[in-house]
Amino acid sequence: MIDTNGNCTRTRHWTDPVYATAFSFIFLFGLLFNVLALVFFFRFTKIRSQTTIYMKNLAFSDLLLVSSLPVRIWYYISQPQLPLRLCELNGLIFLVNMYGSIFFLTCISLDRCVAICFPMKSRLNELRKRATWLSVGIWVLVIGASIPPYLLIKRPSNDSCHSCFDQKPTYVTNPVTLVPTLLIGYGIPLATILVCSLALLRGIRQSSATRMDYIDWHKIRNMVLANVVIFIICFLPYHTVLLLYYIHPATGKASALPGSYRITITMACFNAALDPLAYYFATETFQRSVGMKALKNALTSNTDSIEGNNRSLSPLNS
Repeated sequence: MIDTNGNCTRTRHWTDPVYATAFSFIFLFGLLFNVLALVFFFRFTKIRSQTTIYMKNLAFSDLLLVSSLPVRIWYYISQPQLPLRLCELNGLIFLVNMYGSIFFLTCISLDRCVAICFPMKSRLNELRKRATWLSVGIWVLVIGASIPPYLLIKRPSNDSCHSCFDQKPTYVTNPVTLVPTLLIGYGIPLATILVCSLALLRGIRQSSATRMDYIDWHKIRNMVLANVVIFIICFLPYHTVLLLYYIHPATGKASALPGSYRITITMACFNAALDPLAYYFATETFQRSVGMKALKNALTSNTDSIEGNNRSLSPLNS
């Protein structure tokens, strides 16, 4: 708002310290864990797989978001009047990170499912080898899809006084871009992760490696469920609020929906600190699982050959 002297002022909210603390937490842990993850991936070259390509890109995406958080922290601590372009750039980085994280997490889940459930499918494995090009495609997609809303946004005639992170999210609630965002940006990835998780749990549960106690099925089950829960907690509330803006656009003038929008943005940013959990599980548990899958195939083939030899020798022995 504008005070009596014509200067822009912002009313301090009791939630400002909460947002500042939350973003500070995300900044510190997101920076630490993702830098350590990248050092681990590039230093220990023994870990080479398609999954690690997606995880490296996911870590870079998270660091991109982390680099923008000091602006949000400063805003909620000092309430400065930030340039509108800086606010928009910060929001653009948020969108690129969120949808980049969604697609990279989906690729990780799909890659693990194919590696364990369909290890002998040559076409699927050939597709897995194109992880680098798929990652490039994801970056092009999320950046190309995030920029147009900022270019098409209708700015007020007098944008010298604006509320930056407190204003109505016009650039993401436009009906033209909102429907594709909800469907392609979140709906399809969520369905893919759920299907892959169920197929993965079923494949591991029914494998002979699990029955022979080579792998801990309960540990993998809890890990898969944790990844799905984190994916839903971080991203579902945000897209639910966008859906409410689309269904009831008039309610955007009320205080509840914009407040919910700010909360869900904070929850979505938490993925930068939680994604390293995906790195750990994918490089430890699932690498062992793939190894057990190969061992199972080897044991199965050896058993078949031994049985075949016994059948061929049985007439001689009788």
